[in-house]
Amino acid sequence: MSKHPPFIYTPEKSIEVLQATEAFFESRPDIQKRIEKLGWVYHSTGKTVPHTTENFWSGHYFPYMESWDELQISFNLMMFGLYKQAFVSLRSALEVGLLSVYYNINDDGHNTVQTWLKSKNSWEGDTPRADKIWKILKSNSNIASFDEKFKLRQKFDELSYLHNYVHTKGVKFSNRFGGHPKSNWQTFEEGILYKWIDAYEQVVVLILIFHLLKYPIGIIEFEWWKKCGIDNPFPVLQINEIEEIKKILPKDYVEEIKSIAENDPDTQALFNYILEMPDISEDERDLQIINLDQMTIEHGEGFIVWEKREVELMAHYSHEGRVKTLKRMEIIRKWAIENNMMKPKMERLKEQSLFDKDKSAH
Repeated sequence: MSKHPPFIYTPEKSIEVLQATEAFFESRPDIQKRIEKLGWVYHSTGKTVPHTTENFWSGHYFPYMESWDELQISFNLMMFGLYKQAFVSLRSALEVGLLSVYYNINDDGHNTVQTWLKSKNSWEGDTPRADKIWKILKSNSNIASFDEKFKLRQKFDELSYLHNYVHTKGVKFSNRFGGHPKSNWQTFEEGILYKWIDAYEQVVVLILIFHLLKYPIGIIEFEWWKKCGIDNPFPVLQINEIEEIKKILPKDYVEEIKSIAENDPDTQALFNYILEMPDISEDERDLQIINLDQMTIEHGEGFIVWEKREVELMAHYSHEGRVKTLKRMEIIRKWAIENNMMKPKMERLKEQSLFDKDKSAH
C-alpha cells in the first residue's frame, strides 16, 4: 500500500518548500526581519483594545484574536508553499481585524459582538459585508476625517483581490498562480512570496491604523511603567512599540494620528487620569515581578528551569541588576520549596497522580 493516497500535494513536498524558503530568508535577512517586525507590530496592535470589568471575557476581543491567528496561519502556509491558502488567510485576517473595531466602535462590543460570536443562525449572526462595516467604521469621526485625507477605503479596496483566492477567480487566483510554468505540487516561488509579503504588510498597516484611530492613546509616547509597573491595565503601548510603528507608517500618517490623540476628548481624559496617578514605588514593582515569576513557575516550567534561564540572563545585567535579581531569586526559591514548585507542572501532576494511586491502593 502506498504511503499516501494518489495525491501530488504531499507533506514531503511541503518540507522541501520549507527548506527552500528558509534558505531564501538566510540569503535575505532583511526580508525576514521585515516580516518579523510587522508581526510584532500587529501583536502590539491588540494591546490598544481596552479590557474592563464589564467586557472582560465577553468576546469583544475575539475578532482581534482571530485576526492574529489568521495572520500567523497565513505565514505558516506561505512557508510550506501553500500560497493560495496563505492569501485566503490574509483575507480573513483583514476581515476579522476590521471587525475588532467595527463591533467596538461605540465601546459596547461586549454586547454587539454576541450574536456573531455565538454563530447564530440568522442574518444578524452572519459576518457583515464590507459596505456595512465601512458605514459603521466611518461613524467614528477620527476614522472619517482620516479617511477623507488619506483614502483608507481605497487602500482597502486595493486588497479586494484577496477575495478572489477564496473563490478561485480563474487560473490567476488558483494553485497554478496564473498558469506560469511550474510543477503540479508545492514549489518555492520567489515572485509569489514577494507578493505575499506586500499583501501581508498592507493588511498589518491597515488594521493597525484603524485601531489607532479608534484608540488614539496608543500613539502617545509616555513611560507608563512609572505609574503602573509591569502590570499595566490600560490600553497603551510602550515607547519601543511606538517606535516600531513609526518605522512602518508614513510620517504624515503618524503626525495625523498624534494630532487626533491631542484633540480627542476621551483620549485626553484617560491620559490625564493616568498622569494624576502617583508613581509606583520600587517595592511595588519588585512585588509585581515576583508575582509574575511565581505564576510562570507554578503554571509551566517550574523553579529549576526558571532559575537556569535567569542565571543566563544575569550575564547581561549591571552589578546592581545582578544583586537585585539574586535577592529576588532567593525569595522565589524559598517559596518554590515550600510549595513544591521546583519541577515543571506536568511532572508535578504526574508525581501527584502516582502518589494518589499508591495511597488508594493501600
